[in-house]
Amino acid sequence: MHFPGRASNNTIFRYERRSILTTYDTIDNHLKLAQEFDKAAIPMGMYLAWSLNLGLVRPEVLTQHEQLVIRIRMQDAKGSELLMSVGGVLDEALFTVRGRRFAKTYYPRYMQDYRSVFGQDPYLVEDTWDNYDTIARLLTKELLGSSTFSGQLVRQVKLGSTSLVNFWKSIWRSG
Repeated sequence: MHFPGRASNNTIFRYERRSILTTYDTIDNHLKLAQEFDKAAIPMGMYLAWSLNLGLVRPEVLTQHEQLVIRIRMQDAKGSELLMSVGGVLDEALFTVRGRRFAKTYYPRYMQDYRSVFGQDPYLVEDTWDNYDTIARLLTKELLGSSTFSGQLVRQVKLGSTSLVNFWKSIWRSG
């Protein structure tokens, strides 16, 4: 007789609990409006490149795509290329704990902010490092908090505050 949870030789085996990954965005969500695959990948690719540059991408992902990661960090490749390399999906498997926490709270309004920053159809924005720098400034402000908060950090650095070191350690260790 065969029972669920037991192999036919009566050896007990464990069921793996598989959770459903949270998906923040997919290229499919953008294809209808963008009308071209390459254009559809740009907004998500910029977000992914920014996440990579701020240490919000899991080490396993970095290792798996090591050559492309190096090229992106040297600005020889684009975030849209990495997006395609990971299957055109931004999901929680890509991000560190801190990256997931930020994506969960911020990503739902990312496309609205992206439109506002560039002031045009998001799929007409060129995939350039200058445009990346523009959206990266906004994303970094969102990650770190208000500009007042950023201003306080600058003042602490200028004053040579040693508590700033502990602050940064706590930020980077949290993810």
